[in-house]
Amino acid sequence: MSDFIMISGARVSFPHLFTPPTINGEEGKCGATLMLDPKDHAKVIGQIEDQIAELCKFKFKGRKLAAEKLCLRAGEDKGRAEYDGLMVLSANCKNRPLVLRGDGRTRIEDERDSPIYAGCVVNAKVRLWAQDNQYGKRVNAELVAIQFLRDGEPLDGSYVSEDEAADGFGEVASDDDFLAA
Repeated sequence: MSDFIMISGARVSFPHLFTPPTINGEEGKCGATLMLDPKDHAKVIGQIEDQIAELCKFKFKGRKLAAEKLCLRAGEDKGRAEYDGLMVLSANCKNRPLVLRGDGRTRIEDERDSPIYAGCVVNAKVRLWAQDNQYGKRVNAELVAIQFLRDGEPLDGSYVSEDEAADGFGEVASDDDFLAA
């Protein structure tokens, strides 16, 4: 196993942090896709690339793997417009990752309590590992922990903040006909 890598200020896409998604009728894995700006995240991208090279050197005797076999790829290779111009790290895990609130200590145990949504900004801890089995040779990233940092532009347009949801409601008087139902 490689060392942990801390990633600060990444936008998240496809966060499946509490329940694995079902893909083609089969249960997938928990995880998330982290969108990294090549300029803002240059140092951490370099760390990831260095660890990928180290894993390839020791596990695959220096053989380079095709881009689609690596957890870190150019956004354009992923075929989603929102990834263009970015580096994209796919990080999954067998079990649920540790999900934290902004204070860095409070655990989030239930998806309904999680502020993390596609497009928000997070901090994440990942660990890279080399796969060499019947499913092929790859370098994968394990999502160890993820922390909500701040709101961001929602990717799918479906996120509604609590403030937006509550906007327009006022206090209901006890004699209001609405309550008589």
